[in-house]
Amino acid sequence: MTNYEIEMELDKASKALSKETQSVNLSYWNSGSEYKAKLKDILKYESVQDIFDYQYYLPESIKKSIANKLGFSSEDFYESQGFAFSQSTHSIVTIAVSLSQRNLKTGIIAPAYFTVQTCLDDLKVSYHVFNEFIPDFNQNFDISPLINSDCEAFWFTSPINSTSVYFNQNVINGIQELLDAGKWVILDEALCVNGKELSRTLGIQEKLMYIYSPHKALGIQGIKFSVIVTHKKFTDEIDRLKDCYGGSLNYLSELGARHFISKNYDECLRFYNQFWSNNYRRVHQILANYHFAHVSPDIFGHYAMIFLDGCIGTENFIFAIKKLIKEKGYLIFPGVMHGFDISKQFCFRINLLLNKTDLEKGLISVLDYMGKFIENA
Repeated sequence: MTNYEIEMELDKASKALSKETQSVNLSYWNSGSEYKAKLKDILKYESVQDIFDYQYYLPESIKKSIANKLGFSSEDFYESQGFAFSQSTHSIVTIAVSLSQRNLKTGIIAPAYFTVQTCLDDLKVSYHVFNEFIPDFNQNFDISPLINSDCEAFWFTSPINSTSVYFNQNVINGIQELLDAGKWVILDEALCVNGKELSRTLGIQEKLMYIYSPHKALGIQGIKFSVIVTHKKFTDEIDRLKDCYGGSLNYLSELGARHFISKNYDECLRFYNQFWSNNYRRVHQILANYHFAHVSPDIFGHYAMIFLDGCIGTENFIFAIKKLIKEKGYLIFPGVMHGFDISKQFCFRINLLLNKTDLEKGLISVLDYMGKFIENA
């Protein structure tokens, strides 16, 4: 089954419940009501003035401030070009078109955001998925299969997709080795927590492309913007592609860009880090009671992947989750929907921005239930 088919199957089971017993999705991408209410009291931003004219670029007056806050040095800024989009999906599509036009076979380093493979499929870009490093990505990463492959470009997702785990120095060194070998590298850092960007280590290099969307990490979708950062050598090329595949910016994107460089963004970021880390500590306490369930100790962000010792067949895990929805009122998205090979080890994502009670009760219910389906648990 495709990821879409799995999601629709589980969504159908959830909607079959009565209105009084609607399920709580522990994997949901939106934040809980408690986080939203408290962040709303902190969040301050300018009002939008002109909503009539087309807008394609962020104001020149704030571009350097954005670059510096994303971790680029002043020297990097003058060697780079940033291209603004209304959302990171447009950034992904634009880079996929560039890969297609250059006829570059691409290595997707799994786990990656789901749209990457779909875009490359639709644009007829030849690719290979490197998924042998998961679930213990940082410990298992080896640059040799990438260097020795026939791929000319490599797509990395940082933090590791749906885990909030960032690359260790071994992986960063491997990325630099690829660049030194003349390979193209795309670093999708759309969900990166500000301050953790790889730009601070790798800077601007000719065949290195970055994707950012700094409000996504805060769970703020309404004023988010995205930016592709490349070497200035590719200004005309990416600008043309942006016009075709990204279109004009909405004014909320400029609002988001101005908010990003403000002190209020930093205040929101501090609250965000406090909220998810409090829930993360509670998750650790809960997992201590389940010998077969584990979470990475290196998380920094609001998504966490819960790994169970054992695997569940495709039909069995769909059956198990549908039964979980019906009997317990909780829904989880299996790791296969986030780029993980659950034939090796079953896993599911949780959102640490959910209400604390929902997360506590839900995780306990899920682990009590799913433990019965795990082989060799």
